[in-house]
Amino acid sequence: MPRRESPLDPGDGPLLRFAGDLRALRERAGSPPYRQLAVRAHCSAASLSVAAGGRRLPSLAVTLAYVQACGGDVREWRHRWQLLAAELAADSAARRRAQDAGRAPYPGAAAFEAADAERFFGREAMLDRLVALLAERRLVILTGPSGAGKSSLVRAGLLDRLGGAPAAGAAAGRSGAGGGTRRAPAGGGGAPVALLTPGERPMEAYALALARLGQRVGEVTRGASGATAGDPVLVVDQGEQLRTRCRDAAERARFLDALVATVSGGSGEALAELPVAAPARCRVVLVVRSDQSGPLFAEHPGLADAGRHGVLSVGRPAPDELRRAITEPALRAGCTVEGALLAVLISTAAQQPGALPLLSAALLETWRRRSGNALTLAGFQATGGFEGALARTAEALYNGLEASDRARAQAVFLRLGGELLGAGEDPAGGGTALGDALTPGGELLPGGDEGTRRPVRRTEFDDPGVPAVLERLVRARLVVVDRDTVELSHHALPQAWPRLRGWLAEGCEGLGERRRLTAAARGWAAADRDPELLYRGVRLDRLRRRVAAGELAPAGVERAFLAASARAAAADRRRAQRQNLAVAGVAMASGALLALAGGSRIRRAWRW
Repeated sequence: MPRRESPLDPGDGPLLRFAGDLRALRERAGSPPYRQLAVRAHCSAASLSVAAGGRRLPSLAVTLAYVQACGGDVREWRHRWQLLAAELAADSAARRRAQDAGRAPYPGAAAFEAADAERFFGREAMLDRLVALLAERRLVILTGPSGAGKSSLVRAGLLDRLGGAPAAGAAAGRSGAGGGTRRAPAGGGGAPVALLTPGERPMEAYALALARLGQRVGEVTRGASGATAGDPVLVVDQGEQLRTRCRDAAERARFLDALVATVSGGSGEALAELPVAAPARCRVVLVVRSDQSGPLFAEHPGLADAGRHGVLSVGRPAPDELRRAITEPALRAGCTVEGALLAVLISTAAQQPGALPLLSAALLETWRRRSGNALTLAGFQATGGFEGALARTAEALYNGLEASDRARAQAVFLRLGGELLGAGEDPAGGGTALGDALTPGGELLPGGDEGTRRPVRRTEFDDPGVPAVLERLVRARLVVVDRDTVELSHHALPQAWPRLRGWLAEGCEGLGERRRLTAAARGWAAADRDPELLYRGVRLDRLRRRVAAGELAPAGVERAFLAASARAAAADRRRAQRQNLAVAGVAMASGALLALAGGSRIRRAWRW
């Protein structure tokens, strides 16, 4: 007789309930002995027994082997295991968070700050280029897509490089792979530095920053001990706020006027209205997202002219830079990174736009779930990886929106998710990959990879209220903008976020039609709006009915395309009506002539 199973420990925790349900599943299967169960499961009897012991969470592989051997629903138990793993990981992380406050080697999704300089790695070469350019130019414009690490570069990199001696432990790390020479622009000592973000009132922020900078200049001058301090530097971070948060075009213009006057050493009305004068020989670093740099230059030609030769673009980090960004902070904290985890992180982050905040957030959660001093692939997977972090962020943001903004956010996600899933669509419009993107179980399979992904043009999100919602998605790192394009920050978001997955699955057929409309509209615009490419007939009528019913929300060029198609169809109808009237008039005239001719014959016949 097999030995009876030990009773579960008293209590009602989630792990005990999970183990109890596993035991109940085995009982429904006839309570086979664990040796017999091990033969069915191709797993050791001891592992199966421990899985139902309630002391610790079994691995997913052992759990599924147990369930399959007992005839249970593998898909249901996979989902249950994932939920339990996430719950237990969250509890463990909360305990570690309290214990590890202030010791984490990664800042999470937030940008690195000046205090994080000793754990900022991987951008040494870019930092050297920035410092060298600032030594040559009074105005440097640092630009790049969202999530490229611009703010971290200036806050944890530039401010530390200009501010004097390196933080403890940072000098050795920065001496290799990119150089560690600390150069302050136009001077041999530390440079006085101040940082500002424009916000809703950029002129007020500017005045406060100049006051801090002037105070810092005085401190550096008094403590220089004969050495020449570097020129003062004003860093304007998140310059896109001049357009996304400042609604006063006049104040925005005054701010840019003051910025240009500061670096040129001149004067003007904008500087005159400030309560504090700008320090002499001041240099400026303007950090602005690439989708807003062009509009700012167009709006203020003086800024474009002053910064023409001082533009530095921040792109995606190279694999070696990613490796240093991952491993060096862990080493400084006395930890190691498992090789399998390092390979997964580098390969995934290198393929995604704006991946650095996601990478840092995933690393922080993985560190909180470390095994001893090792960051492991298993710990990373327990956090849900990049996809889990994105899904949690997306759901939290969506739930915090007003009803009207939720509808706008849904439209944005559907457009971007549909573009991603439809990356394999037939360009001729004869078919779409969206139907193939659904598995028999109703799950989505992304249809494109890095080589086939097609970002959506920014102009397609110009409906009222949509730009503000889009900006919130950008700040949440769910969407990446780069110059005039928009795309999801991670290609797995449609699969990872259940709400978006449901939207896409429900509207799969409509998304295919939307993709064909988008392709037709773009082709029409590229062909100088050739009227021969417009929709007519049944296709146009069907789309207009869907738009009227609210089932389809065209934007940008699509709206113009449908409007032009409707006008062309109306012109065709008017032309046809005129032609019909002309034919009817000819027919009536012909009939009248025939009638007259017939009457004449009759009269002649009567005369005879």
